[in-house]
Amino acid sequence: MNILQKISKIILIMACIICSANFVHAQAKNAIGLGVGLNTSREGAGFGAILQGEVKLTNAISITPSLGAEIPYVVHLGIGGRYYFSDEVYGALGTFGHIGGDDGASAGLGGTAGIGFILLATSRHVVDLNFHADLFENDHRRITVAGLRLIYSFSLSRLK
Repeated sequence: MNILQKISKIILIMACIICSANFVHAQAKNAIGLGVGLNTSREGAGFGAILQGEVKLTNAISITPSLGAEIPYVVHLGIGGRYYFSDEVYGALGTFGHIGGDDGASAGLGGTAGIGFILLATSRHVVDLNFHADLFENDHRRITVAGLRLIYSFSLSRLK
């Protein structure tokens, strides 16, 4: 089974979970965070860092702008959304633009989907683990990436 089929299955499972959620006690927040990431693709393994914000729209939904430097993207700027299924679990969908690639001169757009788990939360500090799958174009080739990010966030509003 190739990576595109795996990504499609993850997205389908997330969509089913979102549609079946009847009641949510979610914890979206206004926060700024810094994280590290590890990923893998056909081109090999990669790593990097990300600066990520979170802007609360409702208790269950937030917008997540991000800026990162990760291999294989080099530099990427993204905007996404999170839907909190519970206080500890969320689904994420988004899009991003990237600059750089194998030759350092390419640029393109991509999409991402993932699921995240809140590992530790206090009234202002949150540590979460995010598993994601990305699909983007680089040097006129489609590239799929699977990875994880560990993100520390400082909440600007007090959490429940």
